[in-house]
Amino acid sequence: MSISSKFSQPLLIYDDKCSSCGKFAKVVARLSKGWIRIAGHYYSQEAINTKKMIFPHDYDATKMFWLINKKGAYGARLGLVQVIKEIILGNFKSMLKNHFNKKYDDDLIISCNYHEKESCMSTKTTLIRIFDMIKNGDKFTFN
Repeated sequence: MSISSKFSQPLLIYDDKCSSCGKFAKVVARLSKGWIRIAGHYYSQEAINTKKMIFPHDYDATKMFWLINKKGAYGARLGLVQVIKEIILGNFKSMLKNHFNKKYDDDLIISCNYHEKESCMSTKTTLIRIFDMIKNGDKFTFN
């Protein structure tokens, strides 16, 4: 099985130690009608295995969220464009089928470990994460 066929249904890998990131992932899954699967960087075996398969061993993929589809892996700023495309595609596909896998509502771990003295949901921390996401981006394409 090729890498691109493994991601014919996209996967969003997010920071599952950050509650606002977890909420973002859950909203993306809902908006896409379950088309976009979600997995956390740290606590999901699917995310851990996927990162080993795609990224070089010395690359820190946890510094941003990733949208992985059949074309490649897109991080942060570049990932937002792909997230929007996949949400639209998921809505079209859900009109053709009644629904996708609804597991995105089940037991999503939303915890916090961003800074010891700050809440993950504080305005300052959220703004820092948004700024970091906008200024960073990366892409790994599949052959």
